[in-house]
Amino acid sequence: MVGNLQHLSNFLFLSPSSVFSLVCQILSSAVRKMTDDAISVYARSKEYMFFRNQVAFQRVTVGNINEKVWQYYDFGPRDVAPLVCIPGASGTADVFYKQIVSLTPKGIRVIAVQPPPYETHQGWCKGFDRFLDKINITKVHLFGTSLGGYLAQCYCKLRPSRVESLILNNSFCDTQYFHDSAPCAAMFSMMPEFMLKRYILSNFPRTNLEPEIANSVDFMVEKLESLTQPELASRLTLNCALGPLKPGDVTLHPERITIIDTIDDNALPNNLREEVYKFYPEARVADIKTGGDFPYLSRADEVNMHIQIHLRKLGIPKPVVNNDS
Repeated sequence: MVGNLQHLSNFLFLSPSSVFSLVCQILSSAVRKMTDDAISVYARSKEYMFFRNQVAFQRVTVGNINEKVWQYYDFGPRDVAPLVCIPGASGTADVFYKQIVSLTPKGIRVIAVQPPPYETHQGWCKGFDRFLDKINITKVHLFGTSLGGYLAQCYCKLRPSRVESLILNNSFCDTQYFHDSAPCAAMFSMMPEFMLKRYILSNFPRTNLEPEIANSVDFMVEKLESLTQPELASRLTLNCALGPLKPGDVTLHPERITIIDTIDDNALPNNLREEVYKFYPEARVADIKTGGDFPYLSRADEVNMHIQIHLRKLGIPKPVVNNDS
């Protein structure tokens, strides 16, 4: 009894900021427990379990003074330029497991990354450049979804000689809309984890979803739960910060750019989608009728087919040479 009174006394004399922090920790733990109790269909699938058993989750540290740890999966032949997959604000490296499982047997090397926190687009691009140096990658094909597509374009602008081609999925070229829609963006770094997750989840679809799209949303909710407060704050900051891109900044030849969009309901406003088409008027556009926000999961077969078509034009996979003649 005395011990309980002592704990109560300690709580009563906490400062308001300490009480707020404690409540946030309790709520975050409760949300994490609820998520752990409900494993999604994709996370239980044989395909995902095969992926987790066969492909190593790797980490590499970049930078000297301010070290950053990049996490990634890397699978497939080493004699071709890899397809590097960059997730959106809510994604982790393993959200691209269906690309790795499907494309690597066809001669395509796939690297799925999970970037560490960065505060600026330029900082992210420089960090990505150092990451590629660290794992000895000279040339890359980039596949970016949502925020990942925007960052891929920023990197194309910074290091055009290093990027062989670009695939954008449900992405955008201008962050002005997100900047104007998030008056609290300057406070993301100070917000508790559960508030940042709720902010992202508010853009997720909730009702009237066909099974595969619903499964993709459930899986992404699980992945979101695994992200830390610094990761979430960084991604939201990058998504809402005014960016450097202007028409003509990406100098890739149009045949080296493919845009894969779903044309059903998703979180990307139509005006942002149209802006991408204006940025790259001669790029190949592959529309997928349905698939929601995460077609690389819900419509993986279609997305993977368009990725193969894109890469095949650029000589990947390498043609098999018959030495019997």
